[in-house]
Amino acid sequence: MIIKNVKVWQYAIPLRAPLITAQGTIAKRQGLIVRAETDDGRVGYGEIAPLEGFSRESLEKARRAVSSLRQRLEGLSIPHDQSALQASYLGRGGDRVSLPSIPFGIETMLADLAAQTAGVSMSRWCNPQASDRVPVNAILSGSMAEVKEQLSRMLPCRYQAYKLKVGVETDGSEPEKIACLRDTLGESVSIRLDANRVFGFDQAVRFLASVAQFKIEYIEEPLRANQYNRLGDLRAESPVRIALDESLSDRSVGKATWSLRDRTLQLADRGAMDVVVIKPMLAGGFCEVTELARDISRTDLKMVISSAIETGVGLAAALHLAAALGDTVLPCGLDTLGLLADWLINETLPVENGCISVPTECGLGITVCDLDTNPYCSSVK
Repeated sequence: MIIKNVKVWQYAIPLRAPLITAQGTIAKRQGLIVRAETDDGRVGYGEIAPLEGFSRESLEKARRAVSSLRQRLEGLSIPHDQSALQASYLGRGGDRVSLPSIPFGIETMLADLAAQTAGVSMSRWCNPQASDRVPVNAILSGSMAEVKEQLSRMLPCRYQAYKLKVGVETDGSEPEKIACLRDTLGESVSIRLDANRVFGFDQAVRFLASVAQFKIEYIEEPLRANQYNRLGDLRAESPVRIALDESLSDRSVGKATWSLRDRTLQLADRGAMDVVVIKPMLAGGFCEVTELARDISRTDLKMVISSAIETGVGLAAALHLAAALGDTVLPCGLDTLGLLADWLINETLPVENGCISVPTECGLGITVCDLDTNPYCSSVK
């Protein structure tokens, strides 16, 4: 079975409400959907969506790279296993470093077709013992009143982990907010904090000492970007575990030629964190994340697979990946489809009992809407 035709669409989808991140405010999500059709009529999809402010590459660079790959993909045989999947990537050797969204999207598309051919879901193609469900965390932010309102909507979903954005209040009320959260959730539910790189070292030490009593699972990105070299010192002093996300893809960490995997392992060697938060879209591909997870399984580190606010195509791929990785993965940051005005698939992937069920149909297991008529999409020639 070979690919006979590849088509690409570009999308620009507004968020339902602007999202404030460490790198600025995101009001819309842009990216590319790639579709391959085989000579026996199978169709596979992938998503290529650099995240502005986080990704190394721009959307324009990604679009040009995909355009140059299209003809080379046509005529390619479908891989039969993950080793063949990694070897099937036809881009440049350095793409996993300089254009990581490209191998992620192309490998997703090829794995979708490979799993369909094998008659299994993508997660089971990667790992026959893959889970049927992926635990996910809820995200809370804002004032005490806003957090309480969000909680009232989220509690019926029975999340087992909640992530609260911190470092934004200047009145010292955040410990009170965390205390309220712990009181509402009880002892069995995890509370995670995300500081979005806002604290100085001394400020972080004081803050973590003040909230440790509430049994925090971890704090994500506690230090300002220019203080990342003190992460090991903070971890040694902190009663709360440290998680890293943006620091893993920060170009100032290590050598310019290092991949996210290289940087992660270098920071692990320096004792900088306890948990790594991996956005597959930024990590250099399906196979690269699998290899990183294998590396992490040999250490005391844990991993969280997180969305880069993709549409349903990329989100489904991340779900399959998380399901295939097993116990190395903690509840994931994949409950993000509702942030977008349109997620380009017909499925909703809801949270039930704190988990999202992994699509069980062959391949990605999703049905993509008609992209030619979708108002947020346009065909790339």
